[in-house]
Amino acid sequence: MEQYFKLGMLCVPRSFTSPATLHQDLNQLKMKILMYVDFDEKYQKELEKQLPDKTEIIYKSEISDSEFGNLLKESEILVGNPPVKLLKELPASLKFWQLENVGFEQYKDIDFKGKVANVGDMSAVPVAETIISGVLAFYRGVHSMVRNQLEKKWVAEKAEPSLHILGEKQVIILGSGAIAEHAKKVLKAFGCKVKTTAKSDPDAEIHSFKELLKELPETDLVINTLPGNLDDYVSAEFFDAMKEGSLYASVGRGNTTDEEEMIKTLKSGRLLGAVLDVTEVEPLPKSSKLWTMDNVILTQHTGAAHKDRDRDKIEVFVNNIKKYLNGKKIEDEVKLTDGY
Repeated sequence: MEQYFKLGMLCVPRSFTSPATLHQDLNQLKMKILMYVDFDEKYQKELEKQLPDKTEIIYKSEISDSEFGNLLKESEILVGNPPVKLLKELPASLKFWQLENVGFEQYKDIDFKGKVANVGDMSAVPVAETIISGVLAFYRGVHSMVRNQLEKKWVAEKAEPSLHILGEKQVIILGSGAIAEHAKKVLKAFGCKVKTTAKSDPDAEIHSFKELLKELPETDLVINTLPGNLDDYVSAEFFDAMKEGSLYASVGRGNTTDEEEMIKTLKSGRLLGAVLDVTEVEPLPKSSKLWTMDNVILTQHTGAAHKDRDRDKIEVFVNNIKKYLNGKKIEDEVKLTDGY
């Protein structure tokens, strides 16, 4: 009688393979990948073309939430950021989870023994470009000119007192990761003097909140790139220390800014304004004062967005899935318990 042994969730004849030749035999088996990501047909075909034949992909568009749990039990790889409510219990058969985004604080309490990776610096360039373009637009009065255009209002040289030169500004970037580094490079090209913050990064110039508070009174522009594990880091104390007439900009997680204190400071006139890609609650409630404030630019969490983002995701996903299948070290591995 033929004998079998367990290979993941498959029963495989011993005549077909053995644990000692597991990696060679994997090439002859189909491995399920649960793809909780929306791709159009063009990118689905591109993804399938790049992945080995031994993989079987189940797309988010093909399943309902009620089917998710059973399909997860049949899958060895999960790709994407499913709602936390669908991940109450991760099966032991799931070995690798490739996240769709950089942040993952919503999953910090999930118990998962397998490998997890985020997308690393995939979105660093568009995010940095978004916040810098918002800052530049604010300093050059573009947001005001758009309103004037809609109202058919010609102001010309009357706008001069409200216009600034970006390259003359002293800047602090909260954080020192990939987004901060790219933003720093671009700002320095304009002529700005830039400092970054970090607890332990030796390349950062500021290493404590106390040091930061001392620097803020001399800083023209603050850009927040902080992860979501720092609730209300930009607090009343922070805003009180900022230089009068300075500008606050944020692509950091929405919970890192005390929004109520920020609005209070903006309304007082102490701050020049704010450029915000993120807010505490998204979508931003219609009742929020931020919608109607003339000194606020909202880019509506489009920082990472661009027309070829799916192309970039596929490159990251395929690269890491292939590394996992070949027993190589995956890139941008993270710990869920860290929350960022």
